[in-house]
Amino acid sequence: MAAFGLHLGTCSTCIAVYRDGKTNVIANDLGDRVTPAVVAFTDHEISVGAAAKQEIIRNATNTILHVKRLVGCKFEDPQVKEYMETASVKVVKDNDKPVFEVEQKGKSVKFTTQQIMELIYKKLLETAQSHGGSGIQDAVLAVPSDFNMEQRSIVSEVAKKAGFNILRVINEPSAALLAFDVGQLDQTERFKCLVYRLGGTSHDAVVYDVEQGMYRIIAKVSDSQFGGDKFTDVLQGFLTSEFNRQFRCNMSENKRSVIKLGLAAERCKHALTTMITAQCAVDSLFEGCDFHYNMSRARFDSLCMPLITKCTSLIDQAVTQAGCAKEDISKIIICGGGAKPPVVKKIIADFLPSSSLLNNIPEDEIIAIGAAKEAALLVGGNNATNVGIDAAASTVNFKILPKSVCIKAKKDELEVVIPQHSLAPCRRQHTLTLDAHQRAVVLEIYETDEPVQLETARLLAKLVLRDVQPGSTIKSNFHLRREGDLHVTCQEVTSEKVESVTITCH
Repeated sequence: MAAFGLHLGTCSTCIAVYRDGKTNVIANDLGDRVTPAVVAFTDHEISVGAAAKQEIIRNATNTILHVKRLVGCKFEDPQVKEYMETASVKVVKDNDKPVFEVEQKGKSVKFTTQQIMELIYKKLLETAQSHGGSGIQDAVLAVPSDFNMEQRSIVSEVAKKAGFNILRVINEPSAALLAFDVGQLDQTERFKCLVYRLGGTSHDAVVYDVEQGMYRIIAKVSDSQFGGDKFTDVLQGFLTSEFNRQFRCNMSENKRSVIKLGLAAERCKHALTTMITAQCAVDSLFEGCDFHYNMSRARFDSLCMPLITKCTSLIDQAVTQAGCAKEDISKIIICGGGAKPPVVKKIIADFLPSSSLLNNIPEDEIIAIGAAKEAALLVGGNNATNVGIDAAASTVNFKILPKSVCIKAKKDELEVVIPQHSLAPCRRQHTLTLDAHQRAVVLEIYETDEPVQLETARLLAKLVLRDVQPGSTIKSNFHLRREGDLHVTCQEVTSEKVESVTITCH
């Protein structure tokens, strides 16, 4: 059996395949293991990927980037306004939704966010099937952990329309854990793991509690105002100053020259991830002047050092939110294309010196590989890793728990029983020993987003057991069914007195 792992990022996409007991990233027709998430419209064709990215230089108003930022958005949402401030393509309102307006074959044409994503997914499927993935359609899709149910449904439906058979939608940080088999090889372990993702236009830090092969988010901090593109911007700013100094001009006034240098700066940045020095060369950059500059990694690192504090600051916030110390983090995973510069990994490793860094997979491939490993389990691969999810849930019609299910363990405290975004079906058990004089027990069941707070939690149900034996044991079983309903039973072990309730989790 074989299946794909899909990751559509803000700036780039990656597809991995599980086959014959192995998981590998599929290279595109240019030999690149990641493909730009860019779509360009010309008078002759629609191009996707690297060819489309080159269109930014001469066809910026008809080239669409960062489409993922607008998934599920309404036109009046703040992120749409932010997008419009920086994008060259025209975004207009259509039925309260943002749509792209481009020129195609001499006509003005509108495309929705879903239509642009579908073009990207079709390109991925075409690439995969022409490079050894013929006949494979089953796939697991990784999305940001802060995507709501509507956004998850949108990307899943778009991928299906493009030709994939989506088995499951999982969180990007969880996919990163699966890529390294975190907690799967020895399920007796319990530890905390940090997943730090630095994408092109955003970054987030998620702290997981890993126990018995299961993953529970205990802290999550995101920042959509910072990403790997900021490193490119810093390098581009330096190169612009060098060009203006050499030729005594102001290149910044020419938009096309700025775009050309931006693409060259990005290539230079990527080259410096594996090389000590890299050449930034642009022919006829401005007013017929060619630009050549030999950039060293040391200089690039010094330019970017002020930005690195944003990375460690976000991690510090996540660790604080998790209620633990830096020393409590056992493992770190750093993923995302923006995290490829070695200086990023070094500073984070120095910031968490007692943690082990898992880094034997390229940062921009980690999430797709993790998604492919999950797909391997769902299609029944013989060598698939057991990731602590019931294999019977491998049908297409799966459910994801939208909020955490908690019980009131103490007077003003909630205890998580089933973590947010858990996959159905699953079971959990909670055991309580009564006090010596306690003859009744009230089990209050709540739902809430994480991090858990009683003030924002919603009471789902109460189960009351009366006339129980003081000091007896009360066992509560929680069964999240495949259909999405939650069945809870509360039983006194000695007398077998029992109460139950079925809750619909929206």
